[in-house]
Amino acid sequence: MIRAVIFDVGGVLLTLGINQYLEVLARELGSDQVAGVYRRWGERLERGEVQEVDLWREVSGRIWPEDAFDHVFTASFPPIPAMIDFAAELRARGVQTAILSNTVPSHVRAMQRMGFLDGFDPIAMSCAIGARKPEREAFQYVLDRLGLPPDEVAYIDDSAENVAAGRALGLKALWHDGNVERTRRLILGWLKARVSRS
Repeated sequence: MIRAVIFDVGGVLLTLGINQYLEVLARELGSDQVAGVYRRWGERLERGEVQEVDLWREVSGRIWPEDAFDHVFTASFPPIPAMIDFAAELRARGVQTAILSNTVPSHVRAMQRMGFLDGFDPIAMSCAIGARKPEREAFQYVLDRLGLPPDEVAYIDDSAENVAAGRALGLKALWHDGNVERTRRLILGWLKARVSRS
């Protein structure tokens, strides 16, 4: 019985534009070290142990405002309207929608300004909870706040590794390949199966 659906963000609700983000950031910071430093700092950034402003200072030798490059994120990760509409459709059907994303504080701030987070509850960002997918603790954080067992929760992600981790925990996990209609059809099929068995 599916009572809630957890959504990933990048590659699911937003177009995954990490390469564009890093390229533009490198130009604006005047450094060709950006991509390499992001790779080295990645997990620490996503756990909130270090901040992007520290990385920007590391590669440019300058101190930047926290919101200096919000515009780069919003341009690089545009919304996927059909998936955002699907989440709203689920809520209209009485299904709770949540978010679990590996991300960093400056990106969270940009997402909040974009407005697509409205209606999702809980919203679990790795940098705020101190755990990141595919770690069990990240999934458990959301489940605890949903107050539901894993077998009553569906999970959508574009990462096969994260989907496998969700399935290992007992979630009804679905790999999203970019085909919105396929994802919608499969999730609604699970909901119909719930209704037919109830």
